[in-house]
Amino acid sequence: MSNDLWYAWFDGATKGTNPGVRGVGGLLKGPNGERIEIAEEIGFGTNNEAEYSALMAVLDAAVEAKVQKLVVHGDSQLVIRQVNGEWAIRAKELVPMCKTAINLKAQIPSVTLRWIPREENDEADALSKKAIGVVDPDTIDRTVWMKITEIGKPFGLSGVALGKKMDLAKLRENGKPTQLALDKGCALRVPNNFGHDDFWHRKLLPAALREVFLLL
Repeated sequence: MSNDLWYAWFDGATKGTNPGVRGVGGLLKGPNGERIEIAEEIGFGTNNEAEYSALMAVLDAAVEAKVQKLVVHGDSQLVIRQVNGEWAIRAKELVPMCKTAINLKAQIPSVTLRWIPREENDEADALSKKAIGVVDPDTIDRTVWMKITEIGKPFGLSGVALGKKMDLAKLRENGKPTQLALDKGCALRVPNNFGHDDFWHRKLLPAALREVFLLL
């Protein structure tokens, strides 16, 4: 790295469906060991909107940090090529987002946007998924994250009985973790070939139920 060159990576994700609940992930690394991480949930929308929002978040953070030279990496060819002026924008909802990204880019003296394959964007990808409570299967500590049947056993509860308490506590709805459960750190959504598996925190789930007097 040269003395003033920063590097950034961005990625967007949707939970379960597209459109869906969106998460943005970003990472900036500076020449003197600076590290800025971004992981935010931004509500309902499409994956392309999430990708644009992630790029905007990274550029905004770079402006805030007074970065002078920046190389930005992303795995969305659509976003990279549209912001670089190489592709036309056919989805009208992306036009204002592209303009915002270009305006932010103009506030940094030197910016280069580069496309990279998804497998080279793993840190930003993980941050975008973390924002919406989704993680990769290989990163799960199975001594901490379990199915509710396993968590219920020490309390003498079946998975069904514990599940009813989780529903009453608004930690689960229609068999899926609610945003409240994700905010409390009780739940993880893990992609599989058919959608997602849900895992629950061995200590934080019982603690959340105790808070509302549903578990002794």
